[in-house]
Amino acid sequence: MTIREALNNGFSLLQQGEIETPFLDAVVLLSDVLGISKEILFASYPETMNEENTARFLDHITSRLNGIPVSYIRKKKEFFGLEFYVDRRVLVPRPDTETIVETAIGLIDRTPSVQSVHDLCTGSGCIAIALKKTRPALYVTASDISGEALQVLRLNAGNLLRNELPHYQSDLMKSVPGTFDMIVSNPPYLSEADMDVLKEKGWPEPESALYGGKNGLSVIEKLIAECTDSLRNDGYLLLEGGCDQAGKIKKLMESMSFSDIIIYKDLAGRDRVVSGRKS
Repeated sequence: MTIREALNNGFSLLQQGEIETPFLDAVVLLSDVLGISKEILFASYPETMNEENTARFLDHITSRLNGIPVSYIRKKKEFFGLEFYVDRRVLVPRPDTETIVETAIGLIDRTPSVQSVHDLCTGSGCIAIALKKTRPALYVTASDISGEALQVLRLNAGNLLRNELPHYQSDLMKSVPGTFDMIVSNPPYLSEADMDVLKEKGWPEPESALYGGKNGLSVIEKLIAECTDSLRNDGYLLLEGGCDQAGKIKKLMESMSFSDIIIYKDLAGRDRVVSGRKS
């Protein structure tokens, strides 16, 4: 079987399985099996696949048809120009979440007093590590309620920072010591109805990283209240939320006396990140 024939076969199977992006998924999975870029893959169409790679590609296609995300199959996901290890212990980083990193960097560069940042609900560590990698002088820490997620954070910190990132296992801010100039978070914000849809699909990402209570805002409301004690005066709080939640998050921040509240849009033009400053 040639590379072209293998790719077409994988694409056809994913298309029949009603996978949303069948050709892209087939390309990414075959490139991963062969250890080459997509560009080289297309240039190598006439070359023959060996039996081992053909079998591995078919295994990948079968896993995708069983609902496993491409990132879990490959055990990696690109985020903010960095390659993170991911598996079922953590949420797969989304491009939308890069908005919170870009927003944080903009505020940090405009506010020299911001010297310390804490990433709450860190998961794979993608936000914390991207900030530390981009602005090495920052003191960056992270926390998560999941000990398994922190195992993945440690792996990514070692791979990408060549150093350990200070981190804590904590239910929100309860076990995180000290105060910070900025707290950033991509917390669980899916509603009960959202979770029902994902469960029906057999979605494999950890529920603790997704479920934000009946209306999706329970965790965020609790988080905002707890962060007030962990922020220094004039410190920033940056939260990611669903595109229909930004206005509600802004009101929650206002109720806790945050000021300078701004809603930032992601690359698709959807409300994605809300920032506020502790009065």
